[in-house]
Amino acid sequence: MDVRLNRRDLLRLSLLVGVGAVASACAGARAPSWTFAPAAGTARGSHPSGAPAVGGSGLVIKIVAEDLAFDLAGFSVPAETPFQIEFDHRDVKIPHNVAIYDSGPEGPGLFRGEIFNGPKVVTYDVPGLPPGVHSFRCDPHPYMNGTVTVT
Repeated sequence: MDVRLNRRDLLRLSLLVGVGAVASACAGARAPSWTFAPAAGTARGSHPSGAPAVGGSGLVIKIVAEDLAFDLAGFSVPAETPFQIEFDHRDVKIPHNVAIYDSGPEGPGLFRGEIFNGPKVVTYDVPGLPPGVHSFRCDPHPYMNGTVTVT
């Protein structure tokens, strides 16, 4: 029996094989047991002194801004230990940032992340903070705020 395939039949067969391979790969996919943080340097905040903030402890705090609100009311970090904030800004064409202030949203600044329009994900490198209860907020929208407990 002589079976000949024309170009259209070959294209269909190739397409079916490709779709089958993708479906097979997706069926066995699982969520990873690790958390991915974008590479440092996506965007950097700065310490009030103007020096670049440095992360590196491996600790990543994830904060989402959506509908003019943060998804976190607070978070905790170890004292004097640099960390990162992965800021997922989902509000379209609205400026947001994450800034940390000593002893309340009107206290002295400890860290100020870059203000930018969303949607976009930015990773801030935050320097070690002194022990205490501090505040974080969005500078353009101070009612978007929360508490940082540093122990």
